[in-house]
Amino acid sequence: MAKRIWSAVSKTSQRLYSSSRPLENATPKAGRSVARALAAGVAGSITGAAAYDGAVNGFENIQGAQRFLRSFGIGLSISVDYAWSLRGLQEGDEQYEQILPQIHLRSANKLLDGCLANGGLYIKIGQGVAAVNHIIPKEYVETLRQLEDRCLTRQPDEVRSLFIEDFGDPPENVFASFQYEPIAAASLAQVFRAVTKTGEEVAVKVQYADLRKRFDGDLRTIMFLQRLVALIHKNYNFGWIIDDLQGTLREELDFVHEGKNAEQCAKDLESFRYVYVPKVLWNLTNERILTTEYIDGCKVSDRDAIAAMQLDLAEIDRQLFTTFGQQIFSTGFVHADPHPGNVFVRKDPSNAKRLQLVLLDHGLYEQLAPDVRQNLCRFWEAIVLRDYAAMERYSNALNVADYRTFAEILLQRPLEMKGTGKFATRLTEQDLAYMAKQAKEHFDRIMGTLKSMPRNLILVIRNLNTIRSIARDHGDPIDRPRIMARCALAALCPSRRDVRNFLWVTFRKLRFEFLLWRQSFHYWLVSNYLKLLTRVGRSPDTSHLMNIHIDV
Repeated sequence: MAKRIWSAVSKTSQRLYSSSRPLENATPKAGRSVARALAAGVAGSITGAAAYDGAVNGFENIQGAQRFLRSFGIGLSISVDYAWSLRGLQEGDEQYEQILPQIHLRSANKLLDGCLANGGLYIKIGQGVAAVNHIIPKEYVETLRQLEDRCLTRQPDEVRSLFIEDFGDPPENVFASFQYEPIAAASLAQVFRAVTKTGEEVAVKVQYADLRKRFDGDLRTIMFLQRLVALIHKNYNFGWIIDDLQGTLREELDFVHEGKNAEQCAKDLESFRYVYVPKVLWNLTNERILTTEYIDGCKVSDRDAIAAMQLDLAEIDRQLFTTFGQQIFSTGFVHADPHPGNVFVRKDPSNAKRLQLVLLDHGLYEQLAPDVRQNLCRFWEAIVLRDYAAMERYSNALNVADYRTFAEILLQRPLEMKGTGKFATRLTEQDLAYMAKQAKEHFDRIMGTLKSMPRNLILVIRNLNTIRSIARDHGDPIDRPRIMARCALAALCPSRRDVRNFLWVTFRKLRFEFLLWRQSFHYWLVSNYLKLLTRVGRSPDTSHLMNIHIDV
């Protein structure tokens, strides 16, 4: 770093010297002397400032300036690319529609390179932008998703230095043993395996040392650049994404907060014997270091490891849906990102015949208000009961105008399957055109509804979609809407305090189960009918028309 700074200072001095001009009222020799003195003064000031920054801040200010200039350059390049490449074209023109995806892809690659070069918060922001994939163009989503598997390159002694700062001793003195090779890494931290002095195996999550120091400066840079883009491009309306991420990112920087979230999650789900949350070792935890018990399991997406343990995929998915259904409809304390890396599967240590889900990474949660949960439960019950007036009422209470589309987003399948009341031996061109039109209209309405949906419901949809994608990889052995509907009704039903209440709740559940079965059976019947027509060559593949795959 010092060599690079000195090189820059030398070049600056040379430019100042070579470009200097004699003063108007001085001799050429005197003018050169003044220029040399000025160049030496500037070079000395820059060198002194750089040396001070290096000694006090580890060159953080200089590196911050580099990140700012790099980000500004990328933002300017992207803005010029859009303006120049689309000049004279109108939205909707054929040439416009052909060129736009190419610009999106070029710009996304520039952002990816910038995030990887700047690291830290930039990678986290890039991951957050990629997650809002119902709004961001797919070229950005597919490109920035590469950041999910990337992390910062760290100095070898950084972990050791951080432990000395926070605990007064290096890891090998704090623990009986500590493996410096990380077993997992992400944008904010690395995870290491260790053994405590009492002999307990633990996972130690260590935050990158300079992350807090550079957080505010990097965040100001990102906010400034996005406001600049909004000023230049009037159609840019994604600033709310960064605004929404600010608070959650600050929470994720506090590992004490994450530990408390983990304990709250464990308390909320303590009645579910098939769910486990690793316990936190508070004597070895602070804001930058989180120590939990080590769990030996596999990712919920690792089908080979699950098969080797002879665990049932259908049972895994049933427990997965029930667990997060409990969080969404009953407790309101919802895991914000239950992707496969945060959900492990293992055999229950107390009973090898049972499986157990292990929930990890509790840095980001959302607390749903009781009225939101109640209205969401009643809305789902109304879907099953086909009570459209109630669906509209509870949808409006959730600030969602289009209740039919909202229902389809939750179900991820058409609310009604028109045109399938009569079965024919083949589908005509008119049938296929009608179904394709219905699917297109569904998609357009869904995009509009998602864009206007309150942020807390976006989180719910994202949670549901994430666990749905896990089940899809498992072959969809379980009917997800059926499980979630049961969770919603269970949250609504009051406790059985007397005989009258018991009879009412029992009747309500029986009616609900019958209608739920009828709805699921109808969907199963139509789906298999269309599959059969495809198999015997009487229709092209129409499976994509029966499911609404929305990534949020």
